[in-house]
Amino acid sequence: MKSTYLTHSRTAHVSLAVMAAASLLGTVVLATALPIWLIPVGYFAALIAAVVLFVGWVRWSDPDI
Repeated sequence: MKSTYLTHSRTAHVSLAVMAAASLLGTVVLATALPIWLIPVGYFAALIAAVVLFVGWVRWSDPDI
């Protein structure tokens, strides 16, 4: 069976973990009365992780890049 990007790439695993943590950050901020400016920080962290995930997938699928 051919290896896939999501199952064999450490970059993909880290990106997915950052996206999950960043999506939970908003709930944690509201529940613990942390500074409200941390919510957009979580959004940007999830966005950056999604970009890294996408670029890694493109590089995995076409190794000539």
